[in-house]
Amino acid sequence: MPRVPMQLSPWWLIGGSIAVMVLAGVFAWFALPGASAKHHFVSPTGRVALDVGETCGEAVCDRRITAEIVAPDGSKARRGCAFSLPATHLVLLNAYPLWASDEQTVDIVHADSDGQGGKFTIDIARDCTITE
Repeated sequence: MPRVPMQLSPWWLIGGSIAVMVLAGVFAWFALPGASAKHHFVSPTGRVALDVGETCGEAVCDRRITAEIVAPDGSKARRGCAFSLPATHLVLLNAYPLWASDEQTVDIVHADSDGQGGKFTIDIARDCTITE
């Protein structure tokens, strides 16, 4: 007996297309990261560089500072810096470093998207001791 090709109703094609588009939207929604801010600050002499990053989700933020220090012999060391900000939204969106003259400390002046902000200090020797 010969096989008769199956014909799809246009309604099945439309419904299937809509289902594929909805599934693609759901996957894209959950795959997108939260809001984020990134900065790269270099001290006036270039001996210290800070990478500042902040990513915020629904109710929590991940904030990181990594310091790269150039020793007198030219070798480089990268260390994570311990600090804490209690806010659960982007507060480092606008940030600017104020370096001490010896470049051993830096004040990070920051503001969120509404202009609300503050300042915190990183002591390179004390705070930046987390090895990668």
